[in-house]
Amino acid sequence: MTAALVEDARRAGIEVLTLDARGDNTRALRLYASLGFTEYGRLPRFVAVGERHYDKVFCMLDLRPQAPGDTP
Repeated sequence: MTAALVEDARRAGIEVLTLDARGDNTRALRLYASLGFTEYGRLPRFVAVGERHYDKVFCMLDLRPQAPGDTP
């Protein structure tokens, strides 16, 4: 479903997708990385659930066409 969302955004001309996830959600973060998302920021211990605190991880996927020789 996430891959379909990325493709829909690409076809619609969206330039950049962003998302955030809780730092301990490793399965989601692996999925996003497999789709090309990269981490661009992190707020340590930002999310509180009861007595526990988790990082908030920010990710982005640049959908803009890359010129030949550009590093994505």
